[in-house]
Amino acid sequence: MKYAISVGLLLALAVPAFVHSDSMLAIAIYGFMAASLAVSFNLIFGFTGQLSMFHAASFGVSAYVVTILVTTFGWNFWLAIVPALAIVVILSLIVGTICFRFKLKEFYFAVVTLAFSEVLRLITLNWNSVTNGSLGITIVDTPKIWTPSGTFAIAGGVAWYYVTLALLVVVYAVCSRVLKSWIGRCLAAIRLNDQLGETLGIDVFKYKLLGFAIGSGLAGLVGAFYGFYAGFVEPHFLSISLGLDIIAMVLLGGVNSLIGPVVGALVLTALPHVIELSAELRIALYGSILIFVILVMPKGIVGLLTSRNHAA
Repeated sequence: MKYAISVGLLLALAVPAFVHSDSMLAIAIYGFMAASLAVSFNLIFGFTGQLSMFHAASFGVSAYVVTILVTTFGWNFWLAIVPALAIVVILSLIVGTICFRFKLKEFYFAVVTLAFSEVLRLITLNWNSVTNGSLGITIVDTPKIWTPSGTFAIAGGVAWYYVTLALLVVVYAVCSRVLKSWIGRCLAAIRLNDQLGETLGIDVFKYKLLGFAIGSGLAGLVGAFYGFYAGFVEPHFLSISLGLDIIAMVLLGGVNSLIGPVVGALVLTALPHVIELSAELRIALYGSILIFVILVMPKGIVGLLTSRNHAA
């Protein structure tokens, strides 16, 4: 698996040298950001066992905070990411504390996190003086990167391709490091049986909250970049439909690995463009794929391929 991931990364680095279509690069860029969201979500869902509907809110809140700080107050893009992530982590700690103190699980956890997410969406929708309501905020600023040879703006498909690929690598590396640490071992025990984990001396509340905060913070990091590539932010960034898209990506790729959500996100991002589906049909397709995966291959694409390799 490590060999396949390394080869895939090398191929991804070489793509802009052979693909000169802006539309193809745009699909890849959105795919990388979707994959980053899916990987961070799987830290909460697949490896901790919590079906969070707060992920889209973490993504959207960060996108709004960075956009407002840069466009309204003139902050540097990179500096604006810091308070945005701080706000997302604080919100996730508040939501997580409420949910985990009351020991909410499965359906109840999903409903409560969805309620908090909807509250934040309604705030962005109705706080017109700050968020511009349903019209959203248009972004004309461009992030800049400093290099020894000078400062250059992140503009154009190739630049954003490598920035979002780097973002995916960072998110993947952080999640991988967490899962390989003592935190990951505690999360694995909690996912299997949190009551048994408590008898073994694991602070279930603390580790659930920690996993939730890390995953939400990484979603916020993706949101900071997404708005500046898309050129706008709007309340839809916090919507339930985005949360369901993320769940579909994770389930399609497979919840038992970090590479699974990457595969699922790239497939679901590219598919509507390959077969030219409208927004309505895209939602229907996602729903159909979700039902098919749950019924026919619950381990996802990566899980199915891994099982076949082991069988062979």
